Amino acid sequence: MSNRSAHATIKGYFYQFDHTIVSILNASAPQSRIVVEGIEDIDLDDGDYRTLVQCKYYEGTIYNHSVIKDAVIQMLRHYSTEGCPTDQRFNYRVYGHYKSGQEKLLADFDLEFLKKNFLTYKQEKVVHEVHTELGVNDTQLENFRSQLGIDLNAPSYDDQQRSVIRLLVSQIPGCTPDDAKVFYYPNAINVIQSLAIQADINAREITKASFLKEVNRKEVVFNLWLREKFGNDYYAKLIKKKFFKFASTKTPKASRIFIIDITGEFSIPDFTGLLVKIATTFSHVEHTRTPQSDRFCPYLLIRGISEDDLVSLKGNLLRQGFNFDDGYPFKGSDFCPDHLVTEPSKENRIRLKFIPAVDYLDPVVSKIKGSLVEIFDFYKDLPVESQYFPKGENHNTIKVDSAYFIEEVLRS
Repeated sequence: MSNRSAHATIKGYFYQFDHTIVSILNASAPQSRIVVEGIEDIDLDDGDYRTLVQCKYYEGTIYNHSVIKDAVIQMLRHYSTEGCPTDQRFNYRVYGHYKSGQEKLLADFDLEFLKKNFLTYKQEKVVHEVHTELGVNDTQLENFRSQLGIDLNAPSYDDQQRSVIRLLVSQIPGCTPDDAKVFYYPNAINVIQSLAIQADINAREITKASFLKEVNRKEVVFNLWLREKFGNDYYAKLIKKKFFKFASTKTPKASRIFIIDITGEFSIPDFTGLLVKIATTFSHVEHTRTPQSDRFCPYLLIRGISEDDLVSLKGNLLRQGFNFDDGYPFKGSDFCPDHLVTEPSKENRIRLKFIPAVDYLDPVVSKIKGSLVEIFDFYKDLPVESQYFPKGENHNTIKVDSAYFIEEVLRS
């Protein structure tokens, strides 16, 4: 598959996901439920009836009846399997966006048009009439036609996405358009995609109330699908806005602990540069009259680094005149949390504090007094387990492919 074809396919999936979000948010009641990739692409049960939707995005395709023929045939097969009900319990919808050609479909086509253009096909020189093969008579077929809706003028990709944002703002308390774009829309996509990949159809079902509950949170977790859609730049800006955007240009005082996994990509110059950037960004700015109460610097716990590499890293920092504390008061001493949590001073301008291992997180955090503690775990495979943290502490897990992605976050 070419890159262009792959992009079109992925865009088609997200168009379908967006329409699924629109459908569930437009549902009339909290208990209304939707099945993703059920009988059709979207299966909405709104209480009194079910709407079965085939959703396609063909921005580069001129409409022809053959493009939606398989969708209509599939819907007639379902109608037949259900016993050709006359009580309007099902609504069938073909929903799509096309480059042009919509005028080929009459606004109110008759039964003969339905048979000829949507239910008849030739295979291996044999003509098949699906309605005849299924034993669906004209009365039943007319009823099916009355339940079939075809919308060839569905909104564009961008217009439908704007509808999603408006609906999220209207249905999530306190949600702004900016919040909807940065947090809730990616969450909504993540929920729908997670349902779509389930093997069991029952696991692909969700109510409107449950959907909104899943979406209404500001966790920052991007899977591969979301990376493909939004890209690393968007992800970096999202993390920056969520965790590191402050009301003023001055970084507020806090005891920030950065847990960084450097497994398989350690480089003394590159990692030194990253640590200097973190220390500069999250330490107080030293002035002649900086009060002691305003001094602070970040903590660092490195995962995936050998003892020899750690020694080399610290040596490189010292050679560059970079002051740090690693919690060991003298050679051969035990690690001392009290020593490590001592705040920087005018005489001892520490810019970074090293926590030697996850086992020391709880002892160090427990010793921090008079300062908000914020923990940022930039992990690759699995975050640090919660058992290593004191209960109640704010522990933020942020998945990254590379430790150096943090630089992109801070630049964004």
